Amino acid sequence: MARWTYAFSNGSYNDWHRKYDGIAMIDIDSIECCPKCYEPLAVLETCYDKGQIYKATTLANIVGKRLNIPVFLVFYKKLTHDTLTFRIKRITGSQTDFEVMNENQWLSILLDLQENHRKVCNDQD
Repeated sequence: MARWTYAFSNGSYNDWHRKYDGIAMIDIDSIECCPKCYEPLAVLETCYDKGQIYKATTLANIVGKRLNIPVFLVFYKKLTHDTLTFRIKRITGSQTDFEVMNENQWLSILLDLQENHRKVCNDQD
């Protein structure tokens, strides 16, 4: 069964949940949101980059489509002890191929999500 795919424990609740047939659970790694009103802005499925080209994103896609927000697959790895590098793929809407990005490039996309939301945010100062 898929619920036993991972040999390691992912916490007490996950271990408890896996004991029962007829129920299913999938985690979503991250939801980018507005820091003022907490409106969801994007779904992120993240994974440490080991050179892979695939990670399951079925639930992230469903959630993103229902919320009408973009979904990104984010592979990341350490470049130095305090610097990350990314391979980013948008997987809903205007799908893209993987693009290698540095921290500033990925941050720019996340800041654009915030800036676009500010135009309609319900918690304006």
